Amino acid sequence: MSARDDINVLLVDDQPAKLLTYEVILKGLGVNLLKATSARQALEQLLRHEVAVVLVDVSMPELDGFELAEMLRQHPRYERTAIIFVSAIHLSDVDRIRGYQTGAVDYVPVPVIPEILRAKVRIFVELYRKTRQLEELNNELERRVEERTSALEASAMELRASEERLRLASEAAGFGTYDYNPASGEVYWSPYLRGIVGIEGEAPLTLDKVFEFVHPDQREDVRRHMLAYAPDGGRREIEFRLVRPDGETRWLLDRGQAVPDRQRQPGGWRVVGTIVDITERKLAEDRQRLLMAELDHRVKNILGNVSAVAHLSSQRAASVESFVAALDGRIQAMSQAHTLLARGAWGGADLHDLLTAVLAPFLSAARDNIRIEGSPVWVLPDLAQSLALTLHELATNALKHGALSVPTGRVLVSWTVRSSDPPRFHLLWREQGGPAVSEPATRGFGLTVLEAAASGVGALVECRFDSDGFAYSLDGPFEMRPEASRFGPRPRQLTPAPATRPAADGRCRRSRILVVEDEALIAMQLKADLESVGHHVVGPARSLEAGISLANEKEIDVALVDVSLGPETSAPIADALLAKKVPFAFVTGYSDAPMLPEYLREMPRLTKPYALADVQRILGDLLKLA
Repeated sequence: MSARDDINVLLVDDQPAKLLTYEVILKGLGVNLLKATSARQALEQLLRHEVAVVLVDVSMPELDGFELAEMLRQHPRYERTAIIFVSAIHLSDVDRIRGYQTGAVDYVPVPVIPEILRAKVRIFVELYRKTRQLEELNNELERRVEERTSALEASAMELRASEERLRLASEAAGFGTYDYNPASGEVYWSPYLRGIVGIEGEAPLTLDKVFEFVHPDQREDVRRHMLAYAPDGGRREIEFRLVRPDGETRWLLDRGQAVPDRQRQPGGWRVVGTIVDITERKLAEDRQRLLMAELDHRVKNILGNVSAVAHLSSQRAASVESFVAALDGRIQAMSQAHTLLARGAWGGADLHDLLTAVLAPFLSAARDNIRIEGSPVWVLPDLAQSLALTLHELATNALKHGALSVPTGRVLVSWTVRSSDPPRFHLLWREQGGPAVSEPATRGFGLTVLEAAASGVGALVECRFDSDGFAYSLDGPFEMRPEASRFGPRPRQLTPAPATRPAADGRCRRSRILVVEDEALIAMQLKADLESVGHHVVGPARSLEAGISLANEKEIDVALVDVSLGPETSAPIADALLAKKVPFAFVTGYSDAPMLPEYLREMPRLTKPYALADVQRILGDLLKLA
């Protein structure tokens, strides 16, 4: 395609002098230059000739360059023809965008620089020439393929039918096929298998090329698997990860078998097999494991909370009946908070909903003895259950001794939000119209819970026993936006703790024990248990920052550290303890520890829910190392 008439370039300008200039500039390109002084003449030339490039002036009478370009793009024959605009006027960005939208591929400003114009036209001429050559090659290739196909059709009809049946069956079943020749090292992949892997073409691959697609962590396993085939071997299978060219990782199941191949060579054999994409199955298994781990973790935390409530309730019960009643009410309050948190995907609970659920049993027949006022506020998830217990305790005390014990008594629960970072809200419980109240000698269960929960986040609690009724206020960073109340899944389960063995003596000496636990009730119970056997508790710390601070600044002998602290793990706390050579054990509701670094997974563990004997046993082991 080197002849002058093979490629045409159309020059369109209403000024003949410019056309002559363009002709002089472009005459050395080896193309045929067609000229037109108007859009009408240009269209006539286009109807008679195949054109590679159109060089057109933007400003022309009748139809301007933009309108001519738009007409060309609407014609199937010229919808891909390169159009270069020449403009003697200043074009704005809007004009340029319009030109590109109508089909322009480039702009040349006036005065025209010959070298630039010649270079730009040469590029599109070469592109056109290469495109034509590729089209001819494609046509030739298609012709040869058709001839070869026609020649082989008669003799290969049965084979093609068999292959078609296999292809349809494999695609319907969702698997690809392969054929590996150990003698030549070539591997054939079916089109469906190539689609799974994400590559094109039909040429056989080498075994080393196949291994390149295998995930690096499993490449050697797959290599050993393929090289272990033998002529008399049975079926083999392996699951492995594959990395597609686009970076996506897929799980595949390979089932193969060695079969005789006497047609290629006497005594020869090859490996044929199928590949199934099992990515969805693997993801479902991962989701199932994660769901079971999360369920296991939450159930154990709930059981730990229930155990702590039972212990703390029994310490203040006057009788078995009062203990049962108090425990039942408090568990119901925890259950209501749990329901609200589950409804919000454990991102938080609406305070008004929480109050309504907890206080509903205490409403009078007229439903006017308790009034709730406040704008929408979300309570942090880790405080919702503690706050539910506190509200239940306040209402129970009001029913026994306060405003709710008489028909004329009233309770107002209100709150306000103050703008800060993070936002803080002020909660007020105010009783009026009830009997005279006085400050009790000991604090009740609900106030104890709230003080412990509030201290972990810097909240303030105040109780006033005024002459006209009891007042309780809480001020702290509990407010949370609903759209921010979504947390990702917790890490996967930890492995089960070692089998039970005789408890070591945790009373061997008074020790300073660091406790890191984000569940307020569990932290309170663990502290009470440790202090009951004579130990001194450092903490409890309920956050990663607080735990690191205590580990670095306090003198401690041993530590009990919760693995999961909200969205974080306690690995940095463990590192600080290792640096100080302080023995410690992880406290966890998980039975596996994939979220921890490898070097921490074999550390001693105390599994939730636990009893005092379990605590003493692990403390005895740790104190031997202190």
